[in-house]
Amino acid sequence: MTFNPTVAVYGGANIDIQAISHEEFRLGDSNPGVSSISLGGVGRNIAENTARLGLSTELVTVFGGDEMASQLADGCRRAGVEVGRSLILPNETTSRYICIIGHDGKLVGAVSAMDILEHFGPEQVLARSGPGDSAELVVIDTNLRQDSMEAAAKRWKDKILVLDPVSEAKAAKAIPFLSCFSFAKPNLDEARILAGLKAIKAVDFVRLDEKGLLKITHESGLALLNAGLKEVYISLGALGMVWFNRKEAGLVRPLKMPVVNVSGAGDAANAAIIWGSLKKLDTGEKAALSMAAAGLSAASTATVSEKMSVAQIRELAKGVEHEPVY
Repeated sequence: MTFNPTVAVYGGANIDIQAISHEEFRLGDSNPGVSSISLGGVGRNIAENTARLGLSTELVTVFGGDEMASQLADGCRRAGVEVGRSLILPNETTSRYICIIGHDGKLVGAVSAMDILEHFGPEQVLARSGPGDSAELVVIDTNLRQDSMEAAAKRWKDKILVLDPVSEAKAAKAIPFLSCFSFAKPNLDEARILAGLKAIKAVDFVRLDEKGLLKITHESGLALLNAGLKEVYISLGALGMVWFNRKEAGLVRPLKMPVVNVSGAGDAANAAIIWGSLKKLDTGEKAALSMAAAGLSAASTATVSEKMSVAQIRELAKGVEHEPVY
């Protein structure tokens, strides 16, 4: 292949099966709602968003041998994402992500059926190192095996290397080689796991006021900088995002936009930071773009908004509020 991407993403690609309840979700009961099947996966979502932001993008993932694999690969290509150097396993089932979204757009629960990625060992990853070697920026998500992540991180530690922690359960895999990465965009729980700090119990989390939450976030961000990251972007949901570099920190507030579906908002936010990093914007500017992209995504029923574009997020970012954090 002669394709030389600007962004190379190594991570998960799924068929997303999503159900949204019409009213407040009742556990243990049948809830009226609507359902949809779409393309998803953290790595794939980031890749589609960066492609929509005008960056030549290649996704390296694992496809099974079923009909859904063809749908997934073809859908990536239609979205402008190259997948030709991915691993294909004819006897395996393509990854699926099944989630339930409440009437307020928030995630009720989900199951990731992604065992196929366990076959994607370091040898297979490094055999497909061409996209990462060519790219200016490489993204690694923690859906990969730990040994595969480590091999990739050490190979591309001298590039702009981005970590997506994916979830609390998977974030800890990146701790031993965290210093290889340039930046990460965790939520607060993922940040504390990555930093080796004590988790916050749910009951204690509810008791925290904004000042207390920002204090804990500040502690977490500084710990991640001390662990070797150059920049940190910690998502606080409805409160916004706290960003850090080695000189300063700040808070950006979310835009006042309708929330239809938060699934995929974090991936859009990460893609905006990636775009800003390649354009050499400062940390605060990238955080504002990230909030704009997240708001645009959450206002869409689709996992990746069809409205995602540089012009759109730059315009929306003008309305993002900035506050200092000490």
